[in-house]
Amino acid sequence: MNSLFHAGQARRTSGSITITMKNGKKLAKKLEKLKDGGEKAIKYTVSDFASRAPGWVSKGIRQHYGVDKDAIEEAQSRTKRGSGATSIKVKGISVDGAALEYKGRTLTPIHFKMSPTTRNPKGLAKKPAKIPGQAISTGSPVAMVRPPMPFQVKATIIKGQRATMKPGTYLASSSKKSADAPILPFQRTGAGRTPVHAVRTLSVPQMIGSEEKKSRASDTISEIINENLEKRFENHIKRAMK
Repeated sequence: MNSLFHAGQARRTSGSITITMKNGKKLAKKLEKLKDGGEKAIKYTVSDFASRAPGWVSKGIRQHYGVDKDAIEEAQSRTKRGSGATSIKVKGISVDGAALEYKGRTLTPIHFKMSPTTRNPKGLAKKPAKIPGQAISTGSPVAMVRPPMPFQVKATIIKGQRATMKPGTYLASSSKKSADAPILPFQRTGAGRTPVHAVRTLSVPQMIGSEEKKSRASDTISEIINENLEKRFENHIKRAMK
């Protein structure tokens, strides 16, 4: 099976992005001259970061991964104002960066342009076949049924690359109780018909990466946030200096 996929329980992951401004010392010197105005500039920049950074992160992720926006937004940690999860601090002549937290489970391929998206997309085989265990209730160890035509389930985890799930992956509703439940890919993980688990792939925090383990998008996300955050910071400093 492609290493991007695994069949099993969802794995909960979390992570954060910390951005250190390249021109931090230069900006800090300006702040030292502002006194109360410097605090306002930081306050406004923090507000900008809280509202704009999720969009910057999403842009960076989608440059490298085929994930949809909804999955990224869902993983963003919703924190209350003043909780300290998002902050920019000034210490001496250096400006610390800003942190943004993300939490989320490993995603199913439906968030990555999965195809097909319907059960048995090629229909059933024309000729019936003997399937063991299909008619136990009637006393027969086998049954003659028309199995689904074989098909491949694919998804774009890495942007520009279609990854194929292993043969035998099938599509089924994620819930027997809801007719509107999404269709997910499943795989048998044992020698028999059970156990069965949904196929999962990367989580949003994994796509963002960390200081210890960078992802494909780590550098791009840092560059996008750094560039935009510094622009906002400089803009607020200029306003405070007037």
